[in-house]
Amino acid sequence: MVSGRGCACLGLLLIAASIFGTDVNAGPAVSTRKDGSIEIAGRAVQCGKVRTKLDPQLPGLGAAAPAMHLMILNPRGLQRQPDNVRLFVYHHECGHHHVGASELQADCWAVNRGVRDGWLDAAGLKQVCTSFGGMPETPTHPSAARRCRNLDMCFSSVTAAVRRELADKVKAEAKVEKAAAKAPQSPSPDLVSGPTFIHAGAVP
Repeated sequence: MVSGRGCACLGLLLIAASIFGTDVNAGPAVSTRKDGSIEIAGRAVQCGKVRTKLDPQLPGLGAAAPAMHLMILNPRGLQRQPDNVRLFVYHHECGHHHVGASELQADCWAVNRGVRDGWLDAAGLKQVCTSFGGMPETPTHPSAARRCRNLDMCFSSVTAAVRRELADKVKAEAKVEKAAAKAPQSPSPDLVSGPTFIHAGAVP
């Protein structure tokens, strides 16, 4: 049993977690690994030193309790979700351990990781938005419509940043190659001395 502030925080986040809807799509089970990571949609993911507990009775798909360094996932609920949604839920809850209680910032943190890690594209973002189920605003969460608008802005921002970073990398590599091509080539070393006679022998 947890007492004090940690309990209150966990209770609030457990209630807040119920905003994630459900889908009928089948998917592989969420499972723990020996190294402490979690396998979701064929990917091994880990949220720093945060412990992850699987609870099929959780009212929702996921919950986070930063004060306890704990994340709780509902494997039964997540199994009914598309891969992108399962990974988003995990990274959203992980995001709370990095950005705090803000749902919009946790959403953005998850989008950033999804784009950079290669599991979230525009189609996947629509699946995530659909998973909110059109929920109205609650005391703990913005409305689904507001979250979807925020997701779009976060996605546009991070994809633009990734494109800029890639362009900068290409330019830097081209600059290095150009400098290497212009650099004077070292001439082949001249023969310092000729062969030296050591011994006269007879060939049998």
